[in-house]
Amino acid sequence: MTASIITSWDFSSSTPVKHDTPIEKVREGNWYHCQRDAPGLREWLEKATIPTEVVDSLLADDTRPRFERFSDDCILIILRGINLNEGSDPDDMLSLRILWYKDAIISTRKVPSKGVSQMIKQLEAGMGPKTLPDLLISMANGINSVIEDFLDPVEDFIDELDNGEQEKPVKATYSRLLRLRRYLKPQAYVFQDLLDSELPFLASQRNHLKNCLDTTARINESIEFYLDQIDLYVANWNQQQAEVMNRNTYLFSVIAGIFLPAGFFTGLLGVNIGGIPGTQDPIAFPLFCIALLVVVAIEVVILKRLRFI
Repeated sequence: MTASIITSWDFSSSTPVKHDTPIEKVREGNWYHCQRDAPGLREWLEKATIPTEVVDSLLADDTRPRFERFSDDCILIILRGINLNEGSDPDDMLSLRILWYKDAIISTRKVPSKGVSQMIKQLEAGMGPKTLPDLLISMANGINSVIEDFLDPVEDFIDELDNGEQEKPVKATYSRLLRLRRYLKPQAYVFQDLLDSELPFLASQRNHLKNCLDTTARINESIEFYLDQIDLYVANWNQQQAEVMNRNTYLFSVIAGIFLPAGFFTGLLGVNIGGIPGTQDPIAFPLFCIALLVVVAIEVVILKRLRFI
């Protein structure tokens, strides 16, 4: 088997059959799942007379989700999925490219996709899709299913936000959702364009394509809802912090206002020049302290009447 081909299956009969012999050329009714960065893949694709611009799109390093129709029997679908491989950041999303070329499917990936891996296990167990159109829908559903499973804990996380301060997790979750939205929002357009193209070989799969579109739209709506919820939480948290700060600032202002006259008198009587009254009277200091207390009490009464405190 060609080194760049991870697995390949023959869907020309009622039961898919896995290839165990080297693959020399692309045959109708077959699915070829390939390692995108493996050496020799481009040469193998060009040997199959696939147009150069199609090969370039299929093997491009950085792409967004899109649907491209080259002819009635040649389309390219690029999807993004959650990267659940060990040591990877889930929102560093993987890319799955699916090329339908003359009644054959060639898919490429750089890192394994959980959705596709699960489908391959189903095929090996004698289950899973039975035709190439079913295979295409199964890969799309697998991508969406993994995304939905990944987003399930996010809703629980948002529901628990009010239980305590979680500023750092909120920031990390918000950033992750933003990056997911970047790729998943245009993914809905892929399925919409695929439906609008009305390709003959997908005529029997229109309802399944509509379900893929609905699922993708629901995922995007959930992400938007989660982002709005986090925005609301952060806004409420900032408002609470601002109210606490304003209340403390107001309290300190009132206290400073109360002790302003006392500070003025103590500063005035503390100057080291002649003429300060009471310097020779032993009861002058107690009387002065009592006078200051009276002034403070009068200020408190006035501030309460004016409803400053």
